[in-house]
Amino acid sequence: MKIFLRLTAAFSLLCLFGCTDPYVLQTRNFESALIIEASITNELKQHAVKISRAYRLEESGPTFETGASVYVQDDLGNVIDFEQQDTMYVSENAFLPDAARTYSLHISTSDGNSYSSTAEKLTTVTPIGNLSREIVSMGGVNGVQIRANTFDPTGNSKYYRYEYEEAGRFATPNYFETEVVVGPDDSDEDNFEEILLQPRTEQAHVCYRQGKSKSVVLTTTTGLGEDRVVEFPVRTIADTSYIVNDRYSIKVRQYVQSLASYTFYKTLSELSSIGNILSQTQPGFFYGNVRNDDNSEEKVIGFFEVSSVSEAVMAFDYNEVFPNNLPIPWPYECSNRTLNPENWSYPRPLGDAHVIIDLTQAGTMDLSGFDANGWFIMTSDQCVDCRVTGSNVPPPYWQN
Repeated sequence: MKIFLRLTAAFSLLCLFGCTDPYVLQTRNFESALIIEASITNELKQHAVKISRAYRLEESGPTFETGASVYVQDDLGNVIDFEQQDTMYVSENAFLPDAARTYSLHISTSDGNSYSSTAEKLTTVTPIGNLSREIVSMGGVNGVQIRANTFDPTGNSKYYRYEYEEAGRFATPNYFETEVVVGPDDSDEDNFEEILLQPRTEQAHVCYRQGKSKSVVLTTTTGLGEDRVVEFPVRTIADTSYIVNDRYSIKVRQYVQSLASYTFYKTLSELSSIGNILSQTQPGFFYGNVRNDDNSEEKVIGFFEVSSVSEAVMAFDYNEVFPNNLPIPWPYECSNRTLNPENWSYPRPLGDAHVIIDLTQAGTMDLSGFDANGWFIMTSDQCVDCRVTGSNVPPPYWQN
């Protein structure tokens, strides 16, 4: 049977290791494939394993594998059990991998199949060094490039993978401290809902737009005189990107990988970058290190790794990096409507008051002020309430 795996959006398999877009199988000659997402790090925490199935193009999303038995076992026979929580399997207790032990992943699915990984050992613990930034040219526009540095004097690390989380602070241009609230009819003669004004109860002017890496970022020091990463580019942002319009913060995580894990991710990166289409019957099928215990021919996608990780944070203001640039324009259209809150013309929705109620209940427009007559100026919600496009809670790594 010939089965084709399509790497969509230039990184669809990347979703297995940090992204949210799922792996997709073309409908023709479709066969379900088990997908394993498992990375144990040198952090004392409850680690997680995600198990799902590839799905057809016409289906809306992946099928998460429920009812599985999942555990991690070390070479002394010690077992760490995982329990299902929503769409993840989470270790029952927090644990920290022992650098002297090897670990393997074991899965038994509800259909009676069992799977196990190769034994993996925690990689060398090498802390990430400082992050630096540099102004670079990006095809006609300037940008800022975030770069990582690290050094392993023992020379044992060699293989590195980077991920990042980022956040940009922004303020909405039409924010107003007063908001419209639609209340129940006050039992007057009109039998209409009431338009009420009240001070905002939650901060909605300044928010944080967040994102994370969606591609595999790898480097190796093999072939170099020493195990040192120097000014390695992790993230490049154009000076027109609104995420850096005010203040920006990024957290970079550095994973030290084994050669096998690095090779897996490197192959993943190469395939996704060219939008390659692979046949599972080809000798070079993209295998990870997890196999069916009883059927070595079954195609299982994913890699179980035990990696040391460290992180570093950088933050800067836009005018600090681009002092000569004009402010970045607000990226959303702001439409306005001026409406008379006393106009209750009937039938609905002919009167302005009815329109105010409808816009408020639909969440499409918010109050942004009053005109000279006291009429309401209603503006596109994304231009008034920053929570529409961001969060008013800064991420834990945010630096003011």
